[in-house]
Amino acid sequence: MNQNNSVTLNGASGALVMINGRQTYLQAEELAQLLKSVSASELKSIEIIKNPSAEYDAAGTGGIINLVLKKSTADGFNGSINNGVGYGKTIKQNTNLNVNYRQGKLNLFGSYNHNFGNYAMDYDNDRTTNGKVYLNSNHDVDHRHSIGSTLGADYAIDTTKTIGIVANANFLNGIGLITPLTNIYDQPTGQLLQVLRSQSSYPEQKTSRYTTNLNYRYKGNNRTTLDIDADYGTFDAMTQNLSTNTYYSPAGAFQSSNNFLVSNSRDIKLYAIKADYGFPLGEGRVVTGAKFSDVNANNVFNQYDANGSMYVLDVSLSNTFKYREQITAGYLKYELPVTADLNIDVGARLENTHSKGDLQPLEGNSQSATSVTRNYLNIYPTAAITYKTKASGTYNLSFARRIDRPAYNDLNPFSYPVDELSYWKGNPFLQPQYANTLALQYSYKKATLSASYTHTTNLSSQITEVSAGNIINMVPRNIGEQDNLNLTLTQQVKLAKWWNLSFTGIGYRLENTVGTAEYGNYNLSRFAGTVNLQQTFNLPGQITAEAVSVVNSKNISGLNTYVKSNSQIDLGLQKIVMKDRATLRLAVTDIFKKNKIITDTQLNNLLLHTTYAGETRQVRLNFTYRFGNNKVKAQDSRESGLQNESRRL
Repeated sequence: MNQNNSVTLNGASGALVMINGRQTYLQAEELAQLLKSVSASELKSIEIIKNPSAEYDAAGTGGIINLVLKKSTADGFNGSINNGVGYGKTIKQNTNLNVNYRQGKLNLFGSYNHNFGNYAMDYDNDRTTNGKVYLNSNHDVDHRHSIGSTLGADYAIDTTKTIGIVANANFLNGIGLITPLTNIYDQPTGQLLQVLRSQSSYPEQKTSRYTTNLNYRYKGNNRTTLDIDADYGTFDAMTQNLSTNTYYSPAGAFQSSNNFLVSNSRDIKLYAIKADYGFPLGEGRVVTGAKFSDVNANNVFNQYDANGSMYVLDVSLSNTFKYREQITAGYLKYELPVTADLNIDVGARLENTHSKGDLQPLEGNSQSATSVTRNYLNIYPTAAITYKTKASGTYNLSFARRIDRPAYNDLNPFSYPVDELSYWKGNPFLQPQYANTLALQYSYKKATLSASYTHTTNLSSQITEVSAGNIINMVPRNIGEQDNLNLTLTQQVKLAKWWNLSFTGIGYRLENTVGTAEYGNYNLSRFAGTVNLQQTFNLPGQITAEAVSVVNSKNISGLNTYVKSNSQIDLGLQKIVMKDRATLRLAVTDIFKKNKIITDTQLNNLLLHTTYAGETRQVRLNFTYRFGNNKVKAQDSRESGLQNESRRL
């Protein structure tokens, strides 16, 4: 997970994260908080699906990461509540409550979680361009609180049929404050020319997300299955940013100022319906299905002049962007056990995408209205051969073609100011990127070795561009192609009765091939790797100690950004108390504060050096209490029809 909270898998972006086979309905930053709150003791396993079969959405060029949580098995009522506090630079508090009731044919379940507290980040954006050097430092404090909840029910009509409903709600609310300071120097002489003191305050930040899933499940005795899902979701967000920018001379004398208020709102509605049907055919099994999704997004951007006593709407910088996207998909796959040891799985998914984006300037704006319509049809073949033997392990060879469509906000052509010299801007002409992946995996006992090759076309990346001499714009663009050659080894070892070790080593080679009029023609390649070592020690008195270390080598990101190596070491203690009903955990993360993200980029006449340092070093104390019958079977996992659409919000 990088500084933008996007998840990568084996060096490739676009990985989709699921929990118990179901979508999380969370934005990237919300998902990051959720993943950080899941303890190792709650996990049964982590499934890595590099090449998902045709029954999965074709989205997600990096593959799928599925977190499988532990479940219980008997009738009755149970639940757990976890309360924790953490301290980095300020105190933080989190609560998680889960309840489950299963009696006869009825299963009711619900959950609540919140994360309260301030989160700080310090980051520098230093750049050299057009004969000037801009040394920029920022202190960012986010005061937003997150709250999430789930309520659902399953009812077994008989032994083969089940109907269910799941409702989710997530909220993010609070203020924020960024205090940038920029010293501007003359590059040839090193003389200080000006000082820009800025402040970006967020007096209002609100996000609300509601989703509802209705589902029907049929599992016949003759390997016949039918799954139907209908989904509806809404996403509303509103942000206000008051930016003050004041220039001073090197001696500290006031020169000029420019203040403005930005108000940005998003209203998104998502609909989806899908059906999956499986039946035996000969010695094998056919699985087929269809899906339709519809997304409507309305974005309003207003910028006000805040230099006077009243805010005045600037019609030249304000506009509305509406986006609609409809995806119709169908798939067919065949699973054939050739022998007791050999299985074949082949399939294809057909997806048609129709989208339209409309930019409407306000009256009085000289900018012309812009409309971008797309209609494209793609086929995504998948194939897998699995050979399994008791003596020598399991071999799996697979191929899949997949797609990453742009996030909805990346298509919004608004220029959103960070300060007077830095802007985020969307690109309505951004195209989806496509990836073809061939993977070979070998598993034996508790060891897995895998190798894969991925070729990505229409590679999209955020580009930092210079305009008007000294203003930088961060814009997503399609930049070329990428080749990713990957080798991964995972090994679990029991070194002693009280000592378990889990090792993951990833080595990969990325090569970007760029060929555009704006950025020239060149190749950029690098070998990189990650080592993850987790050790668990079972101590007397029902105490467990854990040490986790992660080391990331130098690597490249995006178009031509070099990322320096970083690392993190976490330590934790856990004790079972209250007759196995409760757990007390104490942990310290990033003890040596080495998890900083430092990058260097050169593009045409721009040199950019950035540093990101968040509150990675924290002390956390958590207490979990389990009540009721601890053998109650949890709700069935299910995959919602809005899985792909929600992750692009």
